[in-house]
Amino acid sequence: MNTLPHVHKILPVETNEIIKLEGSGNYTLFHLSDGRKILTSNSLAFYTEVLPFHFVRVHKSCFINIHFAEQRNTPTSLRLSDGSEVSIARRRKATQFIKYKRKSKNCL
Repeated sequence: MNTLPHVHKILPVETNEIIKLEGSGNYTLFHLSDGRKILTSNSLAFYTEVLPFHFVRVHKSCFINIHFAEQRNTPTSLRLSDGSEVSIARRRKATQFIKYKRKSKNCL
């Protein structure tokens, strides 16, 4: 179990509950599987060091938990299990994330 600093308290969050992280300047917005969104005052770069291997950076301001990747819509986008669509940087390919997802399920 991990903890996230939020306002004046610390919230316990399981890493398998995190769908994606979106960075905006010195803030990071966590999207959780139960629909909650938690805004923290740490940059996305801070979480780069502490995230497990199944979190993948899809573009400059977004990490996704590949276990929530459902399907590839276009070569530059993925649909996540919460129904949201995430764009992928031109230099990365959506197919890489789907292959990585299959491999990581075997590792868990």
